[in-house]
Amino acid sequence: DARPTAAVLDAIRKSAAVILAPSNPFVSIGPILQLKGVREALRRVKSRVAAISPIVGGKTIKGPADKMLRGLGMEVSPLGVARLYRDIVGLLVLDHADRSYVEPIERLGMRAIATDTIMTTPERAAALAKVVLQGLQV
Repeated sequence: DARPTAAVLDAIRKSAAVILAPSNPFVSIGPILQLKGVREALRRVKSRVAAISPIVGGKTIKGPADKMLRGLGMEVSPLGVARLYRDIVGLLVLDHADRSYVEPIERLGMRAIATDTIMTTPERAAALAKVVLQGLQV
């Protein structure tokens, strides 16, 4: 019965950028996308939506997303993640380790950038944020 507030949907519509963190697409991002109107609002601003792949080199840095993808018969890669988000994400950011997926992801109709996505320090996190925002042209 959960629903987003009108302010949430308005914020999505008016935002310069919406960034989906490298979180589990099923248990972290999925419940948000299931709220009535959220996925549709993101579709409308798709060119301003970026997602950072939680899959690096065929596994997650933290959490069970890789096992969940595999268990559901999906590809455990940034391409597998891109397929889940293809209707709402205009830019997928993936790790350098997965650079070979850039072209297949772009064939899905979204842009893709390979960079360092492992945020082990505040400086690396800031550098990733800069790449994402530049990719969205914000």
